Amino acid sequence: MSNGSIGDMKPSTMTADEMAAITRLHAELEQNGEYDPLLETLVDEPIFEFHPPGGQLIGGDTLRRYYTAFLRDFMPLVEETILIGEWASSVACVHEYQLRLRIDGELENHQLMGSIYGSGDRIGGERLYGSAKLMDLMLGEFKSELVAIDGPTRWALE
Repeated sequence: MSNGSIGDMKPSTMTADEMAAITRLHAELEQNGEYDPLLETLVDEPIFEFHPPGGQLIGGDTLRRYYTAFLRDFMPLVEETILIGEWASSVACVHEYQLRLRIDGELENHQLMGSIYGSGDRIGGERLYGSAKLMDLMLGEFKSELVAIDGPTRWALE
């Protein structure tokens, strides 16, 4: 991934089945902590949104650093991931999860929705929805690096 323009976002060239397959692979690689293959599922300059707080992480350099921290700090909290639902089209795939996290020795249940968007034959980014606590845990130190969402994201223009 390089730090270039997000204007390179392309329409998805995947079928609904291919979109579902790459998003499932992406989630599996996150769960297994497989950093390099995980990054290979993304375009060079992805965009990830977090709701709340309603901000985004933009670009390959930022997302590469984010995933290093995410796999190191957040994923060890995850005791169980339950996929509740999956809805796919050729443009995007939505996953709904229940996450069971171990925080301070106690199990907590958290709901997570992710809208994952295709760009070419890879993932162009995600829109993540969950509780404020879950988003804070997922973002960690990157909460201070969020960029305001100024109008519709690139995918809304497709």
